[in-house]
Amino acid sequence: MRFIYSILFLGTMAVATNAQEDYSGAFEEEPAVETKRVASDYFPKAGDIGIGFDAAPFLNYLGNAFNGTQGNTLKLGDNTLYFRYFLTDRSAARLALRINSNKEVNNFYVADDAAQVTDPLSQNQVEDRRTELSNTYELRAGYQAFRGRNRLRGFFGGDLFFHYNKYSEAFEYGNNMNELNPSPTTAAYAGSPARRPLNTNSGATVSLGLGAFTGAEYYIMPNVCIGAELGLIYAQSLGSQRNAQYETMVNSLYVVEDVEIAPGDRSRNLDTSFPSSYGNLYLMIQF
Repeated sequence: MRFIYSILFLGTMAVATNAQEDYSGAFEEEPAVETKRVASDYFPKAGDIGIGFDAAPFLNYLGNAFNGTQGNTLKLGDNTLYFRYFLTDRSAARLALRINSNKEVNNFYVADDAAQVTDPLSQNQVEDRRTELSNTYELRAGYQAFRGRNRLRGFFGGDLFFHYNKYSEAFEYGNNMNELNPSPTTAAYAGSPARRPLNTNSGATVSLGLGAFTGAEYYIMPNVCIGAELGLIYAQSLGSQRNAQYETMVNSLYVVEDVEIAPGDRSRNLDTSFPSSYGNLYLMIQF
């Protein structure tokens, strides 16, 4: 009888041990499967679009912030935007666009000459105005091919570009020029008040050119890279005539003169350039 009890006890213990092992195994985590990212996972694919900008101002700002520079400010000197479209995994069409159109109006108080004729102690004032117009447009379009299998990838290609620039000024005066006041008090113009400009046109400059470039990009994370490039650029520029319009008195006659200041200029240039089209050190984001 004692032998039978022993057999039953050992059997019960074996079943309990197996049940405990099965219960513990149910809660054991499966071993993690490691996935290793390869360099090609960082690169954009055909059909992706990229946008970018010059990273140098931001890097300078961050560097000055860490070294304790006083009066640290973000200086955005270049407002060129960069775009590209990936035709294949290793080639892209690219575009650089810059628009800088400004209108600046400066107003000046000046003594009212007519009021001082009737009252020399008059404090009346009139207003002069100078308006400056400046327009710059630049467009570059090109093709870019990539080489390399790691995160540091080289590239080369070519660009065509168009550049347009124009500057002009217009003047308005509070004191009119006439026979009784041939040299009015003037603030908007620093030259002789006896011959004042009404408008000046510095002409327009148009440039056309082409270039070849090469460089490299480093992908700091998937589809985000920092790059730099250099190139060789050939360009021709053509400028229009510069002219101005002045007012003056000739004896008792009020005269408006049209003056040709300079004929249009031409230039031709072949230059190595760093950077070529994109910024000194640019940041590109692809998606």
